[in-house]
Formats: sequence, C-alpha cells, structure tokens
Amino acid sequence: MVDLNRQYKRNESIVSRKINNETILVPIKNNVADMGLIYGLNEVGALVWGHLDGTKRLTDIKEMIMEEFDVSSQEAEQDLCDFVNQLRDVDAIE
Repeated sequence: MVDLNRQYKRNESIVSRKINNETILVPIKNNVADMGLIYGLNEVGALVWGHLDGTKRLTDIKEMIMEEFDVSSQEAEQDLCDFVNQLRDVDAIE
C-alpha cells in the first residue's frame, strides 16, 4: 500500500535522460552506467519522475496527473501507486 501523503525523492544513483521524446532511467554503479538495467518511461511516468523531488506529496503528484492527462482520480491514483511500487522495487526512489 502506498501512502499518498508521503514524499519521495529520486535516488541519486539513477540518471534520467530524455531521448527522442522518451525519458529513460539509467542506474549508475561504481561510476559506470548499468546499461543492462535501462528503464523507459511513458508520459505519465516521466511526469511523476520529474516531480519526485522530496518536497511534493504523492497526492499533489496525483492531482498533476489528473490535470495533465484528464483521467479520473481512481485511475490516476492506481497508476501512481503502481509506478511508485515499481520504482521502490528497483531502489530508484527513497
């Protein structure tokens, strides 16, 4: 279960780049990119990733998703929670 009042921040060992309108995440280990673990983000994922700065609550990011993509509260929350769980699973957020 994801607490929407919680604030997360991006793990500093994950580098993000936008290439050809796609945002990718690349883990850095021992100052070298781990090219076997590149993650591609869709538009919603890129928006969420960009706002995981340690100051915004997930509920604030959910509101941004609803405004930007014209989706229901329930759909925005489900997508956000699923994505946050995936990021936690790969230690991309703290």
